[in-house]
Amino acid sequence: MKPLAALQPLKRFAVVLAALSLLAAVSCWNNNTGETHIGGLVEFTLPAFPETGAHAVLLFTEMHYQPSYRVQEMPRLQPPQGSVPVTGKSIAYPKDEYAILTAPDSVRAAYSETKAAELYRVNCAVCHGESMTGDGLILSFLKTGAKPPNLIDGAVKTGSEGDVFGWVSFGGQAGFALAMAGRETSAVMPQFYQLLTEQERWHLVLYLKQRSGSSSQ
Repeated sequence: MKPLAALQPLKRFAVVLAALSLLAAVSCWNNNTGETHIGGLVEFTLPAFPETGAHAVLLFTEMHYQPSYRVQEMPRLQPPQGSVPVTGKSIAYPKDEYAILTAPDSVRAAYSETKAAELYRVNCAVCHGESMTGDGLILSFLKTGAKPPNLIDGAVKTGSEGDVFGWVSFGGQAGFALAMAGRETSAVMPQFYQLLTEQERWHLVLYLKQRSGSSSQ
């Protein structure tokens, strides 16, 4: 039999392990909305990621986002290029067609300013700020002189709905230009076509145009 003193650390470890298991069992995170609940006592909102994928900036470092393999498991094969996920795939438009795109009627019919504002708060406000002028919390971490674009006055206001949709989807104007040229983006802004659904991106477009006073509705 093991001495009593040797059993104490094992008991403490067992208690901690049981507590962590219980916490995991009662925790719930909705990756579509970002709503997180822990044991019915703690509620908060994390960024929403309906679809995860590679993007310009690694926002989080949890193991959920890193490639990992089981013991003796071979590296996972990527799907063939051009294959369509079972969840569907967004239409890829030629560069010149984005300028003449407009939000589909089905998107306009389903548009909710409240929900669109929440999409903006979760995914965009950290950089562009609640005022949309580029004064988000990330500003203090950027190099001197660098600032996220002003979404009230500028390209978003003068661009078409299709232009803004392209910028939202591919990481701003710089990311869009590189994507259309078939090059990898070095833009700081994430490519939201990998993180948000097509309808959510259109809702962001309508919200941005509305807030900038250039809405066509």
